[in-house]
Amino acid sequence: MRGAAELLRDDDVERPMTKAERLHFLDNIVADVVRLDALLQRLRDLAQAESSVAEGSSSVADTIYSLRERFPALNISSRGDTDISIALPPEAAGIAFANLAENALQHGATLLELRVSADARTAVILVRDDGTGRQIANASFSRSSQPAASRAVPAWASVSVRAMLSSHGGTIRLLPTTGAEFEITIPGPS
Repeated sequence: MRGAAELLRDDDVERPMTKAERLHFLDNIVADVVRLDALLQRLRDLAQAESSVAEGSSSVADTIYSLRERFPALNISSRGDTDISIALPPEAAGIAFANLAENALQHGATLLELRVSADARTAVILVRDDGTGRQIANASFSRSSQPAASRAVPAWASVSVRAMLSSHGGTIRLLPTTGAEFEITIPGPS
């Protein structure tokens, strides 16, 4: 942004920019602002995940409904016991699952599938997408670093989701598969 702004500022009468050049630099600035805004939202999500734990529970069905509203470009399907509640407040569930949906979209996914199973104490939610990429190394995801594989899970996504789930007694792990498939384990409400 700084470079484009400096070039626009330094535009002089002796060698003026064309309208197309000016628009190109302005478009670059706008695109950078959009990226920064998205990054700031991820940082806010991470800060919320690391702050004091809010109590409450949410319905998996409501979370899926919210994802469908927020991500209309994804065909979001579900199987299993989606009527269960999990020990994750609606805001926390929204942040965790939205991060996974957004990551899927960024990698060309058109399908996001949630498969839900539960026993008396725990829910297991498998979140799978059909985005590009091969296997992501589980160790890379666990370290919250950028994996060297062709399908990188952004550090903010893994840190934010892991922190959010962990603060409510849950876990997430990456399963070795094509696209991306995550196994989320979260307690049922007490």
